[in-house]
Amino acid sequence: MHPQLSREFVTDALSQSILDPRCRALYDLCYIQRDHLRREAAADKLRMMTRLYAEQGMLPAGFSLETTTLSLQRACVDCWFSAMATAECLDTALVLSLHKRLMDLFPELPRAEACALASHYLHFHFPELFFVFDSRVEAVALVLTRGEGEVPAGEEQDPGYARFVGACLKLVDGMVPLVGRRLSPRELDRVLRAWVDRRVVLPALSDEAALATLHG
Repeated sequence: MHPQLSREFVTDALSQSILDPRCRALYDLCYIQRDHLRREAAADKLRMMTRLYAEQGMLPAGFSLETTTLSLQRACVDCWFSAMATAECLDTALVLSLHKRLMDLFPELPRAEACALASHYLHFHFPELFFVFDSRVEAVALVLTRGEGEVPAGEEQDPGYARFVGACLKLVDGMVPLVGRRLSPRELDRVLRAWVDRRVVLPALSDEAALATLHG
């Protein structure tokens, strides 16, 4: 029997060790040094992030740390971040817009890798507001929701990330009866990665059991 998104599965996933020391250090660095005024600080954040990212085999060899750091400084990233810094809840339209703007700063990356890196960069700065995208987590989220989920339509958004965010929001809502509250993006990421790590065999999108897994 494969694990399901039951109360027991979710509780167990959330009870596991939250972070390895490097991720914890990266969260702390992005919290303390959120701005991009000093090139060295901006480069340190990106260097730590891309190193973790590359270890998962998801960063093309042609990625340039120096070029991207300069792009972050030249863009209005700190102005964009100021709007998020005062957000008390998830503003989906703003999240999608900011994610797309950051994606556009990684023109040398294929779309999927740029989408993933932008979501990681934003998540480490705003862990309670941005869902972390990668292809494995996306596959789980889309299967469990059949790819359904409402997000605001807008021109300034990446369609793939918008679909993923819609699925995540639906999962968060669907898990309220299981855990008694809404999970944060950081917590949902832990649950979905626990599913991936246990190598669950995903049902086909047409299988009725896909939706049943939401309720155990």
